[in-house]
Amino acid sequence: MKIGDMELLIRVAETGNMTLAAQQVHLTPAAVSAAVNRIETTLGVRLFERTTRSLHPTEEGLLVLESCHEVVGRWQSTLDELRGQRYEVEGTVQLAAPADTTYQILEALIVKVCTQHPKLQVVLNSSDVVLPIHRDAIDIAIRYGPLQDSSLLARQVVDTPGVLVASPSYLAEHGVPKIPQELENHRCLTLQISSIPKVSWLLQSNQDAHLITLDSPLCGDGYLARKWAIKGMGIAYKSLFDVIDDLEAGRLKRVLPKYTVGQMKIHIVSPSRSFLPARVKVLSEAIEAHFKERVERCNRWLKDNKET
Repeated sequence: MKIGDMELLIRVAETGNMTLAAQQVHLTPAAVSAAVNRIETTLGVRLFERTTRSLHPTEEGLLVLESCHEVVGRWQSTLDELRGQRYEVEGTVQLAAPADTTYQILEALIVKVCTQHPKLQVVLNSSDVVLPIHRDAIDIAIRYGPLQDSSLLARQVVDTPGVLVASPSYLAEHGVPKIPQELENHRCLTLQISSIPKVSWLLQSNQDAHLITLDSPLCGDGYLARKWAIKGMGIAYKSLFDVIDDLEAGRLKRVLPKYTVGQMKIHIVSPSRSFLPARVKVLSEAIEAHFKERVERCNRWLKDNKET
């Protein structure tokens, strides 16, 4: 079996759809279907069970795909090693990240990485909607919170508290809440996650926990919630990782510092592969290093502003 056939089988299995696989490899669905049929005929086994709504590997198909992953990974590793001796890192990387992370953290970093590697192209998908990695051929995704898909390759690089923040002007006009229950009398800015408004906050301290139900005047993605808070529109719940710049600059102040809204874990996620192409590895490592530097700033800020 040729390397190209192996790569095609992997793409079909990952997307679970002939049409989507065809789009990603720039072929027609008919051509992909014909190629899969040809491979099955050559091997003498049925690799995929097909219905009108789904496609999934057979037991024989899983064995073949496991070998395909291993061979393709080794071959790509060999090519990257050879190219690394003679050529620059090149190719396209599909990156998906939340809006706020993109605009204030990743935007400048990606420009820097692409400047260092002129033949590298990054396609950035900026959205708080969790995009299916295999379906959309995403190479790297930044994911907040618990992960739902255990088949993905994930590295946790951030673990900072969720905090409540507001602008100095808002707090001067509306007062500073002293206990969680007072949030019900304030303008609270909520997030929309997968098209569903998050209308409650669970505030936790060493002694107790409070579930606060919100009547929010404004609801949007993480980027909008932070911008609205800076403009004095209300109190927002954000990861400390997202608002460390604003807290250090004084654009935002922490509200109810004895409480957190849980710990916010952030992962760098890739498709479940034993090998990452050089172009993906370069960008992934740059993001991880940049994130860790930011986490160190968060930890220093927490230490300097510890509530006594």
